[in-house]
Amino acid sequence: MVDFPRLLFITPVAFNPYSGGGATFASLLQGWPKSALATIHNDRAPSPTDTCEQYFVLGPDELDFVFPFNTLRGIASARTETRREAGFEAPDGALRRPRWMDAGRKILLGDSIPERAHLTSRLTRWINDFRPDLIYTILGSNGMMSLIEQVRARFNIPLVVHIMDDWVSVNHRDGLFAPIERARMTRAVEHAFKAARTCLGISPAMCAAYSERYGRDFIPFQYSLDRTRWGEIRKSDLAVSQPPELLYAGSIFRNAQLDSLIDCAHAVAKLNEAGFPLKLRVATSPANGANFGAQLKVHPNIIVDTAAVDDDAFFRRLAAADALVLPVNFDRASVDFIRYSMPTKVPAYLNSGTPIFAYGSLDTAQIQYARDARWGLTVTERSTDKLQAALRRITADMDLRRLLSHTARKVAENHDAHRVRDAFQDLLRRSAAL
Repeated sequence: MVDFPRLLFITPVAFNPYSGGGATFASLLQGWPKSALATIHNDRAPSPTDTCEQYFVLGPDELDFVFPFNTLRGIASARTETRREAGFEAPDGALRRPRWMDAGRKILLGDSIPERAHLTSRLTRWINDFRPDLIYTILGSNGMMSLIEQVRARFNIPLVVHIMDDWVSVNHRDGLFAPIERARMTRAVEHAFKAARTCLGISPAMCAAYSERYGRDFIPFQYSLDRTRWGEIRKSDLAVSQPPELLYAGSIFRNAQLDSLIDCAHAVAKLNEAGFPLKLRVATSPANGANFGAQLKVHPNIIVDTAAVDDDAFFRRLAAADALVLPVNFDRASVDFIRYSMPTKVPAYLNSGTPIFAYGSLDTAQIQYARDARWGLTVTERSTDKLQAALRRITADMDLRRLLSHTARKVAENHDAHRVRDAFQDLLRRSAAL
């Protein structure tokens, strides 16, 4: 019988199905006994009980801004709730602050509002009742890292750290408190890596860079795909529909893919205007649709689809598209942030067998992966002409479509859950037992 240590997951992103992180954690920890898994988090999204049933949601007593910013936020939240109860709704159902207020906060404070963390007696009792053997974490804000260290030191529990993005390189660059908060972040990150029994990264590129940066080994683990369950939901006919439909499925972030996704939308519009009919469907969350829909819907053949779908419908949607789009921004700030990231959608894209078009900076791991493993048609410079030519080619060149589909399905085997998940869970067991 396999022994499972009692695992305490401390995270800003829990097992929610709306984010790549949530899907990654669920895939890696699927099958871990629920009685041996507990999560401490401050994720605003609902946390399903498919993977974990024991949750502690952090409140302001455990994690909050320092005074007076916590008080100001409390006042703003109370006013928003009062307006909502009174029936005052902003467009799209979202209550919005004046733009000058957000702009002023960004200039003065940036992302560097100081936080404080406190291991409360309530949280201490909850952890005592669970009796953890190991902490697993992706770190987080300065306050979150402080809380993780308080828990680790108080209970003397071994630590496993998993880094998903290179936020260490970009956080706390703006605002009055940025120099102080960046120094605090640097100390906390370095201490966490020194204290950890095992350090993980989201991609081989990240692990190589972090190993050199911090002087210790990092092991790559990312989203694992259950190919026994989803492997047969794949494209069987590579002939395109008329007009062909491109699909982007997933989250949209300003500092990750928004600009390049907008480029793709404008390219689709221009191709239609030039007599080459083409559709682009963007399947994303309602919040992303509200925030970015107007920037993307620049032609009637561009659809922003915010309908919720289950896993089965998601994989069938990928297989039904004529081509899948993987956009990555070209600007320096975005590249610095996602340089080593590997989106959760990549294994699912590969599994579908639908030809993949990757558009973005070659300085990012995901675009390098597409080019080097040859599972995607890549455009690695911000060129309108090359972008339009590539979209034409991926929908019209049948030999290319066959090659991309075959290669993607072959590469998907490297992301098989039975291989990745077993190795990940075995590593956690060994980390607890050292």
